Amino acid sequence: MSPNTYPAPIYQALYTDEEGQLIGLDEVQLLDPVPSGRIPDLLPLLAADDLYLAYQAGLVLAAWGIEPGVAYLRHLVAIRIDKTAELAPSRLTGEDNVYDIIGEALGLAVLSGYDEDEITSSLTSVLGLYGECFFEGKLKSMLLQLNLPGLLPAVKQAVKLALEHGRYYQASQLLPVLAMYDRPYALSQAGLFEDLTAQDARIAYNLAEMREHA
Repeated sequence: MSPNTYPAPIYQALYTDEEGQLIGLDEVQLLDPVPSGRIPDLLPLLAADDLYLAYQAGLVLAAWGIEPGVAYLRHLVAIRIDKTAELAPSRLTGEDNVYDIIGEALGLAVLSGYDEDEITSSLTSVLGLYGECFFEGKLKSMLLQLNLPGLLPAVKQAVKLALEHGRYYQASQLLPVLAMYDRPYALSQAGLFEDLTAQDARIAYNLAEMREHA
């Protein structure tokens, strides 16, 4: 089902602000205060036959710190939904960016007051896919807004996994996050990534950002 054909209450719950103006799914996740009146319309959608509809509802509910939404996103990660469906193809590469987007929504849950230990566990699972799967940069930006030092081992491992899979720029995205939690370790990786700028000049931007956080 195309979003344009969703019933009005669903369309409004997913895509509009409190004045009924179209703002899009990303901005709805950021609504503050959380429009609690929408939650009863969104919760049943987690069981929808339309996977894309359920996924969108999960993103919004998780970002608002609503437990069933967080649980649904954890489920999508656990079953490796990218193996059976394409939910968020990147406009840049065509690769599925689904886990990057899920990671962002899970991070927003923390900002909405959700249990940090549970989200740390959830984000650890997401970071475990950082080498095999595509991450455009939403997760990196979200991690820079959080203070979850328990993620440090997973972030270090994610960088290694991305390097092993030849995703050099993607690996470099996490350098500023590393610098937040372990400055000496982050700086120790600088030489490796400076050498890799010959393969992808964009890495230099992440190196500069790393030094700002170090």
